[in-house]
Amino acid sequence: MGGVPIEIIRDIWELYGVRSNPFSSAPILVKGGIIPLECFIGRHEQIKQLGKIFGSKGGSRTLVYGDVGVGKTSFVNVVRRYAIEKGYFTPFKEIAIQSDWNSDVFILNTLAGIFATLKVSKPGSIGDETYSKLESITDVGFSDTNLGLQIAGFGVSHGKDRKTTSHITSFSLTEFFMQVCQEIGERTGHDIIIHYNNTELLSEDNIRDLFENLRDFFQTEGVHFVFVGNLTVKTYFNSIPRFSSIMTDVPIIIEVFTLEEVNELIKKRFEAMRIEDLDYVIPFTNDCLKILFDLWGGNIRHILNSLSTAVQEVTEEKPVVLDDNTLARTLKLVLEKRYSSKKITPRAKDVLMEIVRREEITNKSLSDLLDLPRSNISGYIKDLEESGYVYLRRKTGKDKFWSADPILKWSLLKEKNTIQKSIQSFY
Repeated sequence: MGGVPIEIIRDIWELYGVRSNPFSSAPILVKGGIIPLECFIGRHEQIKQLGKIFGSKGGSRTLVYGDVGVGKTSFVNVVRRYAIEKGYFTPFKEIAIQSDWNSDVFILNTLAGIFATLKVSKPGSIGDETYSKLESITDVGFSDTNLGLQIAGFGVSHGKDRKTTSHITSFSLTEFFMQVCQEIGERTGHDIIIHYNNTELLSEDNIRDLFENLRDFFQTEGVHFVFVGNLTVKTYFNSIPRFSSIMTDVPIIIEVFTLEEVNELIKKRFEAMRIEDLDYVIPFTNDCLKILFDLWGGNIRHILNSLSTAVQEVTEEKPVVLDDNTLARTLKLVLEKRYSSKKITPRAKDVLMEIVRREEITNKSLSDLLDLPRSNISGYIKDLEESGYVYLRRKTGKDKFWSADPILKWSLLKEKNTIQKSIQSFY
């Protein structure tokens, strides 16, 4: 079969006594998923806050925000899981916003998320006629880019080739969405929860257009809308007075975990994924975890990704316990391989390393630090962004805050001089 040796495709995690990768950065899901629900830790105050919002009748609009990789999606999914156990309806999969969505596509994707869950779990939550209309809308709406179906009257028009076309207006889609939600609410006796991810993928202009146009949609009675985004989204929302005025509560910020919490989280994962009758092996020393925690400022996704990469890189036929030296050497070698084909000028590298050393930095700060004109800095950043070295982390007014590709921080890891250390200890 293609000449690929069978031993190349193998599961190393069983060597450590676990069923799957305990360092996976995948979020905890409402249903299924790699990471079991019992692995979730902390966030007690935030859980209470979001739980009270869901428990209040009538609906709400809540922003959950924080840096990339701190566990925002898992947090919302855990609270939604509790809500499901109380009888609330919520689409199993969070709705991932895309940068090119308009108002109609936004509502269509919301309806599609509702339908996908109804189809596999609770088809009796709405009437048969409404269910059939919902099925036809999601099928037709996504199969025809011309959008010719009149949803308000649910009439179907046909072109010369007899293919169904649709013309769906935001007003008619909103009306139908409200009807679907009303029927679900009446049959379940509870409000509905809808969770949107990736809000930061929208530009400031896109967010303003979408959320101003969908203001009435987001005020649907009996529906709790949760928007998950990064630090920039909060600023964007505040810049839309008509929309920010209907937000129900203060935004919920998700901070990084403490070192103790990260340690607890990893141990819980090994316990939950342990292969029955086997002892598991945690493949790193406490020094390794502390080093990665400090390097990433506690960002759990980057810590887990670093451990996963290092363990998979060094493991062959037996489990390995990484020490701080092996960790640093391994990750720096991986980094060198990944970026070996991307060449940048020495001056651009100076700019890059200033960005790598910081969580975020503006063009002005880079200009002051390196004594370079801001126009030059902008040029270097443009080249670095196009090469995938840096990205825009957030924007406040005219100030742009840049961050480096997370794995570039591996270059800051230091290896101890083990030979010198052994000589000194000998004498």
